[in-house]
Amino acid sequence: MPFTLLRLYVLLFLFVLANAQSKTTEQNQLTLVFAANMPDIAIVDEGSYAQLASLLTKVRQENELSLFAFGGGSLGPSPLASLDRGSHIIDILNTLEPDLMALSKREFSYFEDELTLRSYEAAFPFIASNVYDPLTKGNLEGVVTNLIIKKGPIKLGFIAILDEDVVSEYLLSRVEVSEPSQLLPLQIKTLRQQGADLVILIFSTARPYYQNLFDNKDLDLGLQIASFDNVAAEHNTLNSPAVFAFAKDQIAITVHLSLPKDERRNLSAIVQPNRLTSLPDNPTTALLIEEYNRRLNRLLNQPIGKLNTPMSTLRNTVRTEEVAFGNLVADILREDSDTDIAMINGGSIRGDRRYVADTMLTRGDIMRELPFRTRLAKLKLSGEELLAMLEYGLSEVELQKGRFPQVSGLSLRYSINKPAGQRITEVKINGKPLSSEQSYTLATTDYLAKGGDGYAMLQTAEDLNPSYSNTLLVSDIVMRAIKSKQSISPTVENRIVATEKGNAP
Repeated sequence: MPFTLLRLYVLLFLFVLANAQSKTTEQNQLTLVFAANMPDIAIVDEGSYAQLASLLTKVRQENELSLFAFGGGSLGPSPLASLDRGSHIIDILNTLEPDLMALSKREFSYFEDELTLRSYEAAFPFIASNVYDPLTKGNLEGVVTNLIIKKGPIKLGFIAILDEDVVSEYLLSRVEVSEPSQLLPLQIKTLRQQGADLVILIFSTARPYYQNLFDNKDLDLGLQIASFDNVAAEHNTLNSPAVFAFAKDQIAITVHLSLPKDERRNLSAIVQPNRLTSLPDNPTTALLIEEYNRRLNRLLNQPIGKLNTPMSTLRNTVRTEEVAFGNLVADILREDSDTDIAMINGGSIRGDRRYVADTMLTRGDIMRELPFRTRLAKLKLSGEELLAMLEYGLSEVELQKGRFPQVSGLSLRYSINKPAGQRITEVKINGKPLSSEQSYTLATTDYLAKGGDGYAMLQTAEDLNPSYSNTLLVSDIVMRAIKSKQSISPTVENRIVATEKGNAP
């Protein structure tokens, strides 16, 4: 064989070999952006939708294939959401063009029907995989159970799990939210049969059996909506490709996915956190947010009274200890209803901020602190029921649960080192020891009176004012009281004293 022809065969062989190798290693590339927990557009120091829009623009310009999954946790609560039930969030998200939004607990802040209305306003699908509505005999109207999104040659299947305690925490009267262990295999099978190359789970609380699903590659990727409640307890509990989005620092996650064209399940991922506050504002989105805030400020920037003393409503304090603002609200409700005592749950206080002395409080300050549309309720309890209520409020103080009581007309001492339900060592009602033989009147919110946040013992208490709809909103009562006083000086008065710190935060 002539040398020239042999050389040609060799070159052709090398070309075919190289081409075959390139085919085996050729990758499909996709970048996924994931963000969650952005309810208050008026807060600018923790990241904003305008900064998220800049990140999305950058990713979409740099990557031919990209996907934006929004993890929810944002339709409430906030001052503006208390007026429009989260409609402005959908308006802003529509400009960011998410491919989907998973439902988290906060999406139910204004109940099922309002959530359905928001789904009609959205130009993107809502997804929740473990919700059942008896009215539709399926999912809540406007919500899909699972979803396949095609990006180029890649089919991505999504499942979103909503925590079951949303029913008790948000007093949902209609929908049922099931534990997902039985439904997950069926949902995964359905998506695989529909041709999903990757199956992605969006969740809030990590569950032990998720690990097996990741290990067996039934699930390919996990996106966790990590709120304040679960980040400490759940973070890093899964040895899997789980991705975490943190609410506190407003971090958006970009996940750079690579999967071989000939072996779709062999996924590799590079995860990159993006602190939104380090990004510039997208001008168009910033203008939209500015217009919403301008309308809100016209309504809420009205001064109502001077704060003479410093005050904190930081999240970790209102859920673990007596705070001056909690005392203020409880005192006002007790005075307004003329009851023996008053109690609100610390989780209803949402401002998460510090106030210095001589601050002029506005309507907006109070609506930011008390954004839920709760109304005043008046109950009659036995001493035994009252003690059960207080024990329950202190039962998970070490986990910073929102049930922690902020009170008026009573004082108590407790030990965190004692078992839940047996922690209180002393209770006094207006300076006198609690008597199990006596009845007491309680001012609280209609949310707690109906058993919200797990306060089931209040559901059986005698209701002294069943027509809650005829009473003012708690936020309005507080604003009216501050305005009438013109100046206030709330302080911590040792109403709730932990005799041992234990493992409390």
